[in-house]
Amino acid sequence: MAVRNLADKEIELRKRWLEFGPSDEAIIKQEIDQLVGGSIDQLIDSMYAHFLSFEETRSFFPNDHVLKHAQHAQKQYFIRFTKGNYDSQYVADRLGVGSVHHRIELDPKWYIGAYNRVLSWFLPKIVNHFKSTPEKLINALSALMKLIFFDMGLAIECYISAKENSIRQHRDAIRELEMERRVTKSIVENAPTGIVSLNEDFVCLECNDEFVNIVSGGDRASVIGKSLFEVAPGLKRSIFEDVLKTGQACRKYTELLRLPVTSVDNSYWDWAMWPVKDDQSRITGLVAMFANVTDRVLLHQQREDFVATLTHDLKTPVLATNRAVGFLIDGDFGPVSEAQKEILSTILQSNNALYSLVQTLLDVYKFDSGVKEFHMRVCNLAAIVTQMVTEIMPLAQDRGVTLKAILTAEPSEIVCDEDEIRRVIQNLIDNSLKFTPSGGSITVAISQGKDKVTISVSDTGKGVPEENKPKLFQRFWQAGSTGRYYASTGLGLYLCRRIVEGHDGRIWCESTLGQGSTFSFELPTKLES
Repeated sequence: MAVRNLADKEIELRKRWLEFGPSDEAIIKQEIDQLVGGSIDQLIDSMYAHFLSFEETRSFFPNDHVLKHAQHAQKQYFIRFTKGNYDSQYVADRLGVGSVHHRIELDPKWYIGAYNRVLSWFLPKIVNHFKSTPEKLINALSALMKLIFFDMGLAIECYISAKENSIRQHRDAIRELEMERRVTKSIVENAPTGIVSLNEDFVCLECNDEFVNIVSGGDRASVIGKSLFEVAPGLKRSIFEDVLKTGQACRKYTELLRLPVTSVDNSYWDWAMWPVKDDQSRITGLVAMFANVTDRVLLHQQREDFVATLTHDLKTPVLATNRAVGFLIDGDFGPVSEAQKEILSTILQSNNALYSLVQTLLDVYKFDSGVKEFHMRVCNLAAIVTQMVTEIMPLAQDRGVTLKAILTAEPSEIVCDEDEIRRVIQNLIDNSLKFTPSGGSITVAISQGKDKVTISVSDTGKGVPEENKPKLFQRFWQAGSTGRYYASTGLGLYLCRRIVEGHDGRIWCESTLGQGSTFSFELPTKLES
């Protein structure tokens, strides 16, 4: 709290009002100071014996260090008290003491009592000293009383001023909080998302109108006081219990829920919940928020359906073109020169790449739309890897890259869709071939575990920057021209991830920039009937 200093003019006015003049200051300095100056320690001992005899004032001195510090400060104050010259510096120091009293919440009744103690200590000494000269006695007592009233007035005024300032700040803070509350309430009330506050038993404490509309509650009275799972039975209680137990927020995106409960069809929702904590960081409840994204999901599905339909329709003309070019190369429509065959072979190769791209797009659509089906059967994983390495070996040799396989001693049999797993292995090897320079090597290895088998494709290529690793298996992601990946659709590794996860496995990458990469995926080995 900033202390309001008094101007010299105001100090002089107060002295004149108390009739506290230079003659009074002279008496205090010349007579009283000499009388009591050497006995200040007695005064301090007397005052603090009195303070410590009351439980209320004793609590202001919780330990010996605080007590000694207070006694020293008080002694310095009383040494100055009888020196005369009560100017602006004296007033500023006295107001500073008053500020400390307010800060430690020392009520005026306590230091008014202290003034009484001081006066009781001064009076006998002054009376005994001036008892033979009544006029000097009266003048000395009058000067002392004026000084004490002057000093006490400063102390009380400082306390009152500090209180007023504190009340003003508190009032401003309340006004600011009230404004923030109104703004927050307006945001919550008018938000296009449903918001509900829950206690530890998942009972609805508060909610906005949008949440009422979501659960078809009619009005807030039909929601407040009820269990969330009563008004929204489509929600899983276990998810909310986990958040309450762990204290970690939870977010769900485009989740299929039956909200509102009266709806015939399910709808898609982005929703989240997070814990509410008190001042001691104890979880006292939850807040949940729900946003209907059905329109967004349907629009996305329409776009995906359009792309899928377009891609599917491309298959027929591409296949027809491939057959026609094949017939031309085989000479079914007449002789073809070597130069013409070379051009036709280039066309066929480009068309095959286009067909592969079309097929990849269709598979991605099937995964994302949930219509992809796996044809599971018992397969020998070692045989699949051996066959893939054999098929790709000529391409690796043409590029000057060593391609080899390291297999386990025991054949690895797993239940999987053989064509899809072959596709994953082929994609990973092709990926490594693109970025392994001539003279490098690629190793395909199988590591057999108790319940899982791991297939790794390691290369001595460029490696993957650390910041790109989290993005490798995202849909349509590809690095810039300086990154590991060249121009592509960015679907190869994404499709690998979807295939592996569809087999209850996982896929990941370990890489050191400039030293190469290892792409690995693991599959469960448990055979199921």
